Amino acid sequence: MTLTQITLFFLGIMAVIVMAMLVHSYLDKRKIKKSLLYLITQYKGEVLQESIFQYPRFHSEKNGQKFDLFFDVIKVGRHHILYSIYSITASLPHACLFIQKENYKAIADEARFTEENGAILAGIDAPFQGRSQQPVWAEMAYQQKGIRDAIQALDSFSSLQLGPDALVAGKPYEGISDTDPEWVARSVKTLEKLARGLEQCPSPV
Repeated sequence: MTLTQITLFFLGIMAVIVMAMLVHSYLDKRKIKKSLLYLITQYKGEVLQESIFQYPRFHSEKNGQKFDLFFDVIKVGRHHILYSIYSITASLPHACLFIQKENYKAIADEARFTEENGAILAGIDAPFQGRSQQPVWAEMAYQQKGIRDAIQALDSFSSLQLGPDALVAGKPYEGISDTDPEWVARSVKTLEKLARGLEQCPSPV
């Protein structure tokens, strides 16, 4: 086999791999979109997809509170991982709290991350770790049973960004089950409960 034949053979294999990846991605997006369309029966919203190259997203609004379910590719080390992300608007004018799984690896710069989100809080139970720029408020809020129970109920998510103007829960995409209407409904209900609890939690004196 000549060098030219080896090169063409290699390029042919690469073309097949790329084509397979594109087909898989296209079929995955179709399945996600079909699943999201079922959400419209439970939530008066809409499924949006700007192009076939982008993942579809679901958006709804009820009583002035907006909910979005979308997908984003996040670089973790050398790998790119697709995350499903739930976002619901809230108003926490006094502080915000970042919750992450103890084995969460999507932090590239630990020092900068600590500067932006605060040091690890001592009072957050496993399997989570908590960070906040206002640790007194954050630990006081977490000690409220309704807030703690809601956070623990969201243990399928890798991270929770709680405030200041939204609650955002993210997890690596594990398949079409992440867009199952019943799963989404339970997650949204828990996020709504958590939002109400945090909004009502006063600032420490």
